[in-house]
Amino acid sequence: MQFGAATVITAATKVLMMDCFETLVAYVDGAYVAREGIVAFLVHHITRRQLPLAVVSDATESAVVAALRQAGLWSYVNHCFHDGNAQEKTSEGRTSKRLDVVLQFYRVQASEAVFIGDSPMDARDAQRYQVPFIRVPRSEDRSFSFATLIQGPSFYTSGHFSSVMLKEYLDRKP
Repeated sequence: MQFGAATVITAATKVLMMDCFETLVAYVDGAYVAREGIVAFLVHHITRRQLPLAVVSDATESAVVAALRQAGLWSYVNHCFHDGNAQEKTSEGRTSKRLDVVLQFYRVQASEAVFIGDSPMDARDAQRYQVPFIRVPRSEDRSFSFATLIQGPSFYTSGHFSSVMLKEYLDRKP
């Protein structure tokens, strides 16, 4: 079973962390658009349940804000963590998201947060900081809808997302 397959957003969750590109937004025909079902998902968790949404990206703050505004999602965001305030380089020269910065900002324990992302690096960062993780497919998978995550569970079947893929990804040169 993949890391994060059993993760659900529960009543104990105090902050929701989400990657931006290919998770919240997709790039379609030259513009950023909201992923399928993401508005219903955000209305349920951010608006109704009043969970804070922290966007965590390794891109610049201006790129994240511009993409989320273009996709009509910026109004759901409570805080943006980006390359200037929550990123570091790994010893392999790769970019890593500092989820500990988000946890400290919101004054929550790792178990009180959930991180949603699409990449092997997102999974690795969640494991590193012991944050419950939900893996979603990249936007190329048009069959996925965030609406399916409103009630859980988070399991998404993918033959491409495994410890083998993570190892191959980490073995590539930056």
